[in-house]
Amino acid sequence: MDIDIDGVPIPADAAPLSVDENTQFAGVWTGVWDGFLKTILIVEAIDGDNAKVIYAVADNPRAGFKAAWFRLDGKISNNKMTVSAARFQVHFTATTNGTLRAVFGEGFSFGVLHRQSLSALKQTDAEITWTNSETKMLPVSLFEDDKQIQLETVIFKPSGDGPFPLAVINHGSTGNGRDANSFKNTWVNTWLADVLNEYGYIAAFPQRRGRGNSTGLYDEGFQEDRSEGYSCNSAISIAGADRALEDLNAAIVALQGEDNINSDSVLLAGQSRGGALSIAYAGMHNDQVKGVINFVGGWAGELCKSVEVINHNIFKRGGDFKRDTLWLYGQQDVFYSIEHSRGNFDVFKTAGGKGEFFDYKIRGENNGHWLMFIPPLWEAQVNQYLSNIDG
Repeated sequence: MDIDIDGVPIPADAAPLSVDENTQFAGVWTGVWDGFLKTILIVEAIDGDNAKVIYAVADNPRAGFKAAWFRLDGKISNNKMTVSAARFQVHFTATTNGTLRAVFGEGFSFGVLHRQSLSALKQTDAEITWTNSETKMLPVSLFEDDKQIQLETVIFKPSGDGPFPLAVINHGSTGNGRDANSFKNTWVNTWLADVLNEYGYIAAFPQRRGRGNSTGLYDEGFQEDRSEGYSCNSAISIAGADRALEDLNAAIVALQGEDNINSDSVLLAGQSRGGALSIAYAGMHNDQVKGVINFVGGWAGELCKSVEVINHNIFKRGGDFKRDTLWLYGQQDVFYSIEHSRGNFDVFKTAGGKGEFFDYKIRGENNGHWLMFIPPLWEAQVNQYLSNIDG
C-alpha cells in the first residue's frame, strides 16, 4: 500500500540511499513545480553515473493528471542528473547551497527541491516543508483609514546566521486588471530566490498594497469603474506607478530593520511592472541600490495609445542610477514588443543609465512575457551579472 505524504503518494518500500558527503543526489527531496505542484524525489541507488529513483507528484488538475509515483532510471554527469522515460525527461542540478534545481523537458516547468528526512515525512502530524520560504506580514510606514499597512512578504533565507545582504523582487500586474480574484495571488519565483540565496542574498518578495494578503487598496492606476481594469490615461497610470514606488520604498525600509538583514545597498529585480519599478527606484535612490535585474519590464501595455508617454516617464527616472543594470526580454511579448522595449532601454540610456539588453526566442507563439519562468534561458546572464556586481 502506498504512503500518502501531504497528497503525494510514495511506495511503502521506498528505500532512500543514505546521505554522505560523496553522494550529492542521495536521499529524499521535496519541492513544488511552478509554485503549486508538490513533488517528491527519492534516490534509491547510485552506481557510477547510473541512478535509480522514485519520482512522485500530487494531483495536477491543470493537466488532468492524478497523483502517482514512478520508479525510473537516471544518468549523472558531474552536478547534473537526468531522469528519463517515454515522452518524459527531468533534469536536476545540484547547487552549492544544497538544493536541487529541476526543469521539465525543455524548461517550461521548473522547481527547487530540498533534502528531507523520510522518517520525518512519514509522521502523521508532519508539517512538510515544500519550499524553504517564510511568509511575514510586514508592518510598514504607510497608513490607510488610520490603519497601518502590512505587506505580505515571502522571504527565502540562505544558510547561516546573517546578517545578509537584501534582494527585493517585485511582482507585476494582473494582465488587464479586470479579474479582482487574481489580486489575491501571492507571487514568488523560487528559482531566482534560490540563485540569489546561493550568492548570499536573503531574497524578499513583497506583495504591494491589496495584492496577495497585503492590506490596503490595490490602486495602481485603475479606470474610474475598477471593473474595467487599468487606465490608459497617462496621469492616472503614472500616479499608480508612484503609489507602487511608495510601497517598494516602505518594504525596503522595513526589511532593512530586520535583525538578519544588513543595511548595505539592496539588489532589486522585478517582473513586468515590477521590472519597471526596479529601474525607476534605482534612479531615484541611487546610493541605496547596488544593481537591478529587469525581467520584461514595462508599466503600460501597447494597447494603450499613451504607452510611450507612460513607460518613457518611468524608465527615464532610472537614468540617474550610475551602476550597471541587466534587462532581459522575450520576443513576441503580448504586452510589449521588443521594438518598444528597446525604445524604453534607449530612453533609459539617454537619461544616463547603464546596462545590457538581452532578448530571447521562446518556444511557441506569444510567450515572451513569461521569460522569467524559463530559467535555462536567462540563468547564465544572471549569474554573470551577480558575479560582476559582487566581485
